[in-house]
Amino acid sequence: MTTDLQTKVEKYDSKAARCEEWARQAAEGPQRAFYEVLARYYGGLATDFRQVIEKRKVA
Repeated sequence: MTTDLQTKVEKYDSKAARCEEWARQAAEGPQRAFYEVLARYYGGLATDFRQVIEKRKVA
């Protein structure tokens, strides 16, 4: 189960990194803002999965 969760962490970290890169490449405006929000969303998901993994290690 932990390996599945770790896979999700890696997946969302990767998506966040791609969105951050696309945000840097985008012109100012709505497109850049969209990718920045999406990067924060994916980063948050990765963080949530890391917290679940840590809680399972403690329990």
